[in-house]
Order: sequence, then C-alpha cells, then structure tokens
Amino acid sequence: MNIKVHTVRIGCLWALAQCVACVLCFLTIPESAFAKARLFGTVEFQMDLKKQQNWLSAIERNRKNPIFFDEKRFNSSTLWKELKSRASGKPLLEKLNIVNRFWNLWPYRTDPEVYGKSDYWAAPYQFLAKSGDCEDYCIVKYFTLKELGVPIDDMRIVVVRETVRNIGHAILAVYDGDKIYILDNLSEAVRPAERIRNYVPQFSVNEKHRWVHVKAR
Repeated sequence: MNIKVHTVRIGCLWALAQCVACVLCFLTIPESAFAKARLFGTVEFQMDLKKQQNWLSAIERNRKNPIFFDEKRFNSSTLWKELKSRASGKPLLEKLNIVNRFWNLWPYRTDPEVYGKSDYWAAPYQFLAKSGDCEDYCIVKYFTLKELGVPIDDMRIVVVRETVRNIGHAILAVYDGDKIYILDNLSEAVRPAERIRNYVPQFSVNEKHRWVHVKAR
C-alpha cells in the first residue's frame, strides 16, 4: 500500500515538474516573438517563414519582374509615377485609402479560373495583367505601400476565417503604433481592426517572418 502511495506521489511530482517547465519555457520566449499588438484579440507567435512557400515564391517572382518604375502603366489612366505622386507625402491613413481603392478597381477572379490551381499567390505583375483573389489584392497592396515608404515591419498579409459565411479570406494589416488598419478587397474604406468583428486570423506573413495566431483567453 505504501509503495502505491509513494508511486502516486512521484507521478504527481513529475506532472507538476512538467507544468513548471512549460511555464518557464513560455516565459523565456523572447519578446520579439510576439506582435506589437493583438490582432483581432489573438496572441501571435513568430514562426519560420520557410513554411510559406507560396508567399516566398511570389516575393521572388516580384523581384524578377518589377512593375514599380515610373513609366509603367497600371491602367488606361494611371502610370506608376502618377499613383506614386498622388500618395506621396500624404498621412498614412490617406495613403492606405488611396492604395486600397486603386487596386480594388480590379475584378475578383479565383485561382482555378486564372491559374488552374486551387491556391496560387500572384506577384504584382501577374495581378496587374490577370487580377486575382483576396490574397493577390493583399500582395499587390503590400508591395505598393512598400514602394511608397511604409516599412515592411509594419505590414502583414493575414489569412483569416470570415465567421459570417465561414469561409477563408485574406486581408492586409498595417500597424501604426497601437493602431492596426485593415485593407480589404471587400471594403472601399480602410478600417481600424478594432471595428471588425467577423475575422479570426489563422496566420500572417511579411518578408521577414510568419506568425501563427491563437485566440487569447
């Protein structure tokens, strides 16, 4: 009987030690592993970007096929230098609205329709020629804002679950101090993240990192 009690005590102590180890591990995660703010009420954990090959491929295609040079025509009425002039020197929110409204003029087209694939992340030159779906809007807006001087550390392409229709979606989040602004192909206006209730983020990326999002308790 005493042996059994002793065994149970050892088991309890071992379980307690594991719990303490987990807590200590969590406490030693560097502050840089977390985002600047909680996006849609989530805690964010920094992960390896190598797992996001579709995004890395889009970055490389953009590098090899740039569209952001002065005489590049974006549509019948706008050269890149004209869009750049329209947005340059403007306050951040106004700049975001200019870029969001401009690229939202392109029609929504699905990956199977355009590329014959279930999931394809298009580079800006491909979106310019063929348009695309939600993440493709995010990508072209991301690189446009980068060219307009918005730091990549302040931007995230965010894959979310849209809870009203229960479907996947993608948006671009831009951080400005404690504020987060959302650029969305479903909205002409750029909105503060705290006003949006129907998006649950799954993961987000920029050119440096990938983050996994976990709902805060």
